[in-house]
Amino acid sequence: MSHVQYVDELVKEYLLFRGFSQTLKAFDNDLKAEKEKGFRVDKIVDQLTQYIYNYDLNALRELWGHLDLRMFSRLENHFTPGIRKLENAVLKMYLVNAAVNNKQDRIQEFFIKMAPELQGHSEWKEWFALPFIKNPEDNPVYSVHFSRQWQDTMLVSLHNFLATIFQCMPQPTLLAIDEDSVRLKRLQEENDTLKQRLADAVKPETISDVNAGPVPQHPPIMDDFYIIAQESPLTENPKTLKNLIRNIGGSSSPVLGRKPIVSVKKQMETEQITKRLNTKCRINSLSKSEAVAKRSISCDSRLNSSRKRDSSIDAAFERKNKEKIDASYILLSQEEYTEHKTSIIQCKSNASGSYVATGDADGVIKIWTPIPSPKTVATFTSTTANSNNAITALDWISKNERYFLHGDNNGIIQLHDTRDSKRLWEIHHEGSRIVTLICNPAESTFVCSVQGSVSDSSEGKLLLYDIKTRKLERTLPLDQNLTALCSTFNHNGQLLITGLSNGNIVMHDLRRNEIIDNFNCHSSPVIDIELINDFTNICAQSEDGRLCQRNLNQTNKNTWEMKIKVEKNSVHGKLFAFDQNGSHMLICTQSGGNIYKMPPGTQKVLELGGHNGTLCCDWSTANQSGTCITGGAEGKARVSTLLSP
Repeated sequence: MSHVQYVDELVKEYLLFRGFSQTLKAFDNDLKAEKEKGFRVDKIVDQLTQYIYNYDLNALRELWGHLDLRMFSRLENHFTPGIRKLENAVLKMYLVNAAVNNKQDRIQEFFIKMAPELQGHSEWKEWFALPFIKNPEDNPVYSVHFSRQWQDTMLVSLHNFLATIFQCMPQPTLLAIDEDSVRLKRLQEENDTLKQRLADAVKPETISDVNAGPVPQHPPIMDDFYIIAQESPLTENPKTLKNLIRNIGGSSSPVLGRKPIVSVKKQMETEQITKRLNTKCRINSLSKSEAVAKRSISCDSRLNSSRKRDSSIDAAFERKNKEKIDASYILLSQEEYTEHKTSIIQCKSNASGSYVATGDADGVIKIWTPIPSPKTVATFTSTTANSNNAITALDWISKNERYFLHGDNNGIIQLHDTRDSKRLWEIHHEGSRIVTLICNPAESTFVCSVQGSVSDSSEGKLLLYDIKTRKLERTLPLDQNLTALCSTFNHNGQLLITGLSNGNIVMHDLRRNEIIDNFNCHSSPVIDIELINDFTNICAQSEDGRLCQRNLNQTNKNTWEMKIKVEKNSVHGKLFAFDQNGSHMLICTQSGGNIYKMPPGTQKVLELGGHNGTLCCDWSTANQSGTCITGGAEGKARVSTLLSP
């Protein structure tokens, strides 16, 4: 990631060359506001420490929550204790800094805001007494945290942890071009060197003097993860780091997953040197005239052999690349969850994949574990007496897997606590229904679409709420007589992309509260929409079963389009989902979920089946084995466990 800034400058230069001044200005503003700091670890650590020294608890939590969502939540589950210990260390450093500078008001503010999250953790039990302890630096409970050594060690551990993740993250094509060009140049130079050695080796006057030079050794990649690895089983099983990297990058690691081409050429060099030495022995046993003749024949045959070997190596690499391209998902097992009595119309896994929430047409929501076998954890039921209590929208809170939101046909939105199995609050929209609801991935807000009664179905509003306060922050601009049917956020929660009842797609800039793009996508209502993992392409499905992809930079034409048969139902959940790297797509069909290789069409990979009308789906990629959840009209949820390619 060291050349991200260089690529940013290239993008600016290109935009300036094309005369895209407004885009350039927007790009500059996004760069200034980005939280990843160009993936520079030192900048991120400096920003965290700056928030600590400035007593900015809200900004500190927001930045950590952003990193947790973008990267930490994608790691394997056994790394969670180490991550949480790092987070607790950062918070304790905040308290230590406040105590050293006699900022009692900041310490009180910290415990007021953080008490609901920390009071159940044994690690924080003694820290709640900190405001009442005189000279805490002398108290054995806190003294180690006041030492400079502990603070330096914590920052180094955080630095190494972030550096390891950034090093192993999958890179977009634009970033990989520079790296690939350098690699190709290095390989070409090594190839030229080997060819020169071969040419020198076959000269008659130097055959007896050929010596096998030392094979260059490439140092292994250093493991900067060691310091914080003590918090996970990494030291007991070193292979888990490779699994960690595989989990972050989807199907392959950009570092460990690549086969070193250099090793093949080294092997070829070794074979050439061995044969060369054997030839030398044979030549020494011949007479001078025979040696000259034999030498000429040997040189020709050796050159021909080298050419054949080069072509065979190229063919082998082509076959290997084709095998990698053709690699696909393998279905390991399937289970069914049968606790619902009516049609399942919503299903959603939390970020870690440990829990699944499913909602049905009777207003019942089940929280259950998908693996090793489905098991109910909690049940929530609609509190209204209305017979039409269908769960029309459902989503997990992005920053805390303990909570989720749902909306129903009666215009009610509720926040639930899965650990204590209770409802925390609810919002009423009388005479309306909740069409869609989605939580912001970076902030404690959510957006919901509220539609009037069935007789007034053309009336719709798009509302932005604060989760903590339940307050309506603002109503997003929307043309009259239109309803937002589906929405999705970009990675930083600043852009909202929404499908409308007239077949159009609109993009809202939430910072400026305005529509920045509005284009037609389908001739019938857009009922589902999703960003692909590069956040520059969207897929949208219409009510008549047309599914297409468009590039957000070229919204006037489709990248591809296909027609699918969908279950006719007025209420449904997500109708398609993507795997972690966006190379495969899960689509709801009448008989169950189908997995296609992108772009979908004839390249069907798996038929998951199991339904008489599929109304919702979700693809959890938190674990190394992907888990697909589909919900059907018959009231069953099917759990399909996949082995990723």
